[in-house]
Amino acid sequence: MKLKDFITVSLLGLVAFIISMVGGMATQIFGAWGVFIHVSVGSFLCAPIYFVMCHKIHKRGAAFIYNLVRGIVYAVMGFLPMTAIMAVAGIAGELSIGKADNYNNNQRITVSYVISEVIYALHGFFFILFLGVNGLAKTFPNLFTVEKAQAVHDTFFDPKNLMTILAIEIIAALLGALFGKYVHQKFFNKKSHSESVL
Repeated sequence: MKLKDFITVSLLGLVAFIISMVGGMATQIFGAWGVFIHVSVGSFLCAPIYFVMCHKIHKRGAAFIYNLVRGIVYAVMGFLPMTAIMAVAGIAGELSIGKADNYNNNQRITVSYVISEVIYALHGFFFILFLGVNGLAKTFPNLFTVEKAQAVHDTFFDPKNLMTILAIEIIAALLGALFGKYVHQKFFNKKSHSESVL
C-alpha cells in the first residue's frame, strides 16, 4: 500500500468515526433503548464509505487500517481499550475479505463489513467480559459508576438483549451494505452502471 492510499484510508476511517459518533449520540433520544441501536445507526450510514474505500484502494490492509484509525481516535479521546476492539474488528474484516482481488467483490466486502461492525457493536459485552463490572468502572471513571457498569453487565449478559442487539446490528449492517453497493455503483463505478446493485 502506497502512502497516498494509507492517507486516503485513514481519512475515510476518521470520517466514518465522526459519522458513527454522531449516529451514536442521536440514539440517546431513545433513552434506555438506545443501547440496542447505538452502533447500528453508524453501521448503516458508514457502509458507503467502506464500499467506496474497498473498491478504490483494493489493497491488503485497507480494512484493518480503516478500523484501527477509529480505534486510535478512541484512544486519543481517552478510551484506550477501544483500540484493541477496533484492531480485532479490523483483523476480522481483513481476513474476511481475503486476497487483494476480493476488494472488488461486493459479497466479500459485505461479509467483511458485517463481521467488523458486529464486533464493534459488542464492545460493551467485551468490556464486561474482560474487565468485569469493577474494572469497567475503574477504567472509565468519568463514564461509569459501579451501578452504571452493573447496568451494562445486566444488559449484555441477558441472552434476549444480546440477541436483540446482534439482530439489529446485523440487519443494519446488511442494509448499510446494500446502501453502500448502491452508492458505489451509482456514483463511483466508472466501469459499468448496468451491473445490479443486488
